[in-house]
Amino acid sequence: MSEANSSTIDALTAGMTGPRIHQLREAYAETSGKIQAVRSALLAARPARAMTSEERTNVKAWEQALTDLTEEIGLERRAQDRERAERPTSPNPNTQAQRTAEKQAGVQVGKDLSDDDPKRGFKSPGDFLHAVMDESRGVRRDVRLRPLYQRATAGSDEQGEYSNPFGGYLLPIAFSPTVLQLQPEDDPIASLVRSVPMSSPQVRLNARVDKNHTSSVSGGLTVTRRPETVAASSSRMEFEQITLTASGLFGLSFASEEIITDSPISFIAILTSGFRDEFASHLLNERLNGTGVGEFEGILNSSALITVSKETGQPAATINYDNIKKMRSRVWGYGRAVWIANHDTMPELMSLVQVVGTGGAPVYMPSAQVDRPDVMFGRPIIYTEYAETLGTAGDLICANWNEYLEGVLQPLQSAESMHVRFVEHERAFKFWMRNDGRSWWRSALQPKKSSQTLSPFVVLQTRS
Repeated sequence: MSEANSSTIDALTAGMTGPRIHQLREAYAETSGKIQAVRSALLAARPARAMTSEERTNVKAWEQALTDLTEEIGLERRAQDRERAERPTSPNPNTQAQRTAEKQAGVQVGKDLSDDDPKRGFKSPGDFLHAVMDESRGVRRDVRLRPLYQRATAGSDEQGEYSNPFGGYLLPIAFSPTVLQLQPEDDPIASLVRSVPMSSPQVRLNARVDKNHTSSVSGGLTVTRRPETVAASSSRMEFEQITLTASGLFGLSFASEEIITDSPISFIAILTSGFRDEFASHLLNERLNGTGVGEFEGILNSSALITVSKETGQPAATINYDNIKKMRSRVWGYGRAVWIANHDTMPELMSLVQVVGTGGAPVYMPSAQVDRPDVMFGRPIIYTEYAETLGTAGDLICANWNEYLEGVLQPLQSAESMHVRFVEHERAFKFWMRNDGRSWWRSALQPKKSSQTLSPFVVLQTRS
């Protein structure tokens, strides 16, 4: 083995890397720089803003790329370890010349087996690292590390990062700009509701009273056949009003001027992002569970809600095929509906099948594409923590959100003040919006020829 090759192996064993890892690290630094560029843009924005959907998508993709690169670097290091272990050794010409000179001088020196061992006596990279850690903690000194001591003493008079007094104190401690957080659920319902701009705190919408089709589908108008010269029967429509009353949703937080000034990450940006997540989460919960008093009226409290009865003798906390079939039959506008379920229901739903002869067909179809939801009876199914737990009414909902009105008087806004707690040297941050939401259906629809009513909102009865 040449001296150059031996030095290269020593360097790799000591933790240095080959050209591929160098390329991977360059890619890692480039990707990390992209994330830092987005963060810098956010810090420079005045007033403070949150990430756009495109920026959020890019940052998530770059963070995943960093994770993949880290894993790839680890794989490459292990591959290098295997190459070093399997590489055949060849005589070192310098060592051979030394042995010839010693023989001519009549000196017999025992062979240093570590010169021919690419691992320098260590069983694995892990064995080497454990020996280094034991040495650094003062537990024991491994004789296999002696060649490294000799190399280190060759230049012990230089400045270096290996010793704090001789340069180590000058090295900055690395700081990650990323704030670890549990991402809240996306709000898949917000884009499905019928949006109503509000020009005043209270808006009334006129609606036709047409939820009984036994005699008229137009709120009272009728048409009839009549013989010649016979007077036609008159009819008229009936109307009602739906009222949206905007109420305020408010968030408040205080922060000291010290943390605002000293934090290496913009604390204001962190606070703004957190409140945006909180507002979205709160609205999603209200659309399902709101009481309608000073807040949204959730569909579970709508007067148009249909509750499908459980099957006779059905065990507690179960969902069967007949439940799904009957819910499907009661939904008005099923082509625009989505299923909403608690995560607890997934094992029950994924086991549902439609029996066909001696076989069967699945009712639940898991998605085979990225960013595509699972489907049940041809419609998407969305899982959310705000649906009720398995066995409770509201654990599974089928809803046509196009029949839900959401009026917005003031979208999410923010303001800050240094005067509220001026003496305490603190700044106040407030966030607010004014809106209202509710179903415009006052009752379920009675079809002309059916004993079963229809509604945009259908749930399954409690099974306890």
